Amino acid sequence: MTTTPYPVTPDRPDQPGADEPEDAGFTLVELIVATGIFLTLLVLVIAGSLTVSRALGDTRALTAINEQARVATERMVRELRQASEITAVTIPATSAGEVAMTFGVDFNGNRNLDVATADPEVLTYRYLPDVDRLTLTANDAAGNAVTQPILADDVTAFSLDYRSSLWQYDANGDGTTRWTEIDATPGVGNRNGVLDAPELAKIDLVTVTLTVLDGKHQQTYQTEVGLRNQAQS
Repeated sequence: MTTTPYPVTPDRPDQPGADEPEDAGFTLVELIVATGIFLTLLVLVIAGSLTVSRALGDTRALTAINEQARVATERMVRELRQASEITAVTIPATSAGEVAMTFGVDFNGNRNLDVATADPEVLTYRYLPDVDRLTLTANDAAGNAVTQPILADDVTAFSLDYRSSLWQYDANGDGTTRWTEIDATPGVGNRNGVLDAPELAKIDLVTVTLTVLDGKHQQTYQTEVGLRNQAQS
């Protein structure tokens, strides 16, 4: 007996032996969509990387200027704390004016302020608002005045506030004796509206305020210094 195989017809693709459909691949639309998604993700990754890079750069710049400001402030505070006397100050009439303070520190302990030594003992700190610079002037070993910037191009504000622990001259009773109150006290200050020798001898507290700016980042440091060698009783 002869067995006749089951015929395979085009309209019966599910029958054994039927040709299976071939993989037609991606269409043009699918390629365009896939490429668009890939480019979108690539742009997002690049934008995120640039943002992180800028943030890291800003952080490094701010850290650097903050460290410079911290070192400068600590140096001034350390020297001022040891000062045996403040000899001269410049108090600006406006916030845009120059600020300066000259004081002596007996570093070598010989009870004399040496102006021409390897370690000078008469120091002048000066803020120059037109160039955003804080400088230090002192004589070298030959007696020549040398000025160097300790913070340059980044100092946007600098101020020195002079006070005294002689509470009996606190005229307005607010708990703080300012130099203006000492100056205005008959028989104590000379009442000329200037912080000069009669008032400077009674100053033993100085508040230092320093503001630095790097790009859009601003940082303000403030500290009060007690002149332990000029403490009032």
